Amino acid sequence: MGLWQYTFQILSKDSCDKLYNVYNSAFNDMGFDSEPFWQYTLSEKSYFNEMDNILQRRKSWSKNIDLYGDQESNCFEILYNEVGIIQSVSFRIDFRTNFESTLNKIINFCMDKSLVILDENSNKVPLYLLHFEEIIYKSSQVKKYNILAGKKDEGFRDT
Repeated sequence: MGLWQYTFQILSKDSCDKLYNVYNSAFNDMGFDSEPFWQYTLSEKSYFNEMDNILQRRKSWSKNIDLYGDQESNCFEILYNEVGIIQSVSFRIDFRTNFESTLNKIINFCMDKSLVILDENSNKVPLYLLHFEEIIYKSSQVKKYNILAGKKDEGFRDT
């Protein structure tokens, strides 16, 4: 993950509704463990085949990860086990790009598929573009990026 990316986790709404309060403690020093949520759902990776309409499918560094988009920019990843059962789903947004169209398509995809999106602090994000923009622009990544780029801490992407 690059400093210029913000990561979101995706869960099925059904498993999130049933398990979120129990497993929210799954957030630890290593990050959020979404595997219990996907074990409950038992979805297969083919559930996300339509993502190819949003971001081009690419070869991943792992045989157990389906990668859509560019790993160093805007990307969507599905981690699955040996039999194709999902263990984790996430996407990263490159705030240096004009990401709004891609992000909006991902949000619509998640709404259509009854999926929930969590931010890096394991908080559910309302499925509206403005909420995501606010989270990204106020993130520590944007602040650090702007400092390293010698810019005033504007809270906005590089333009």
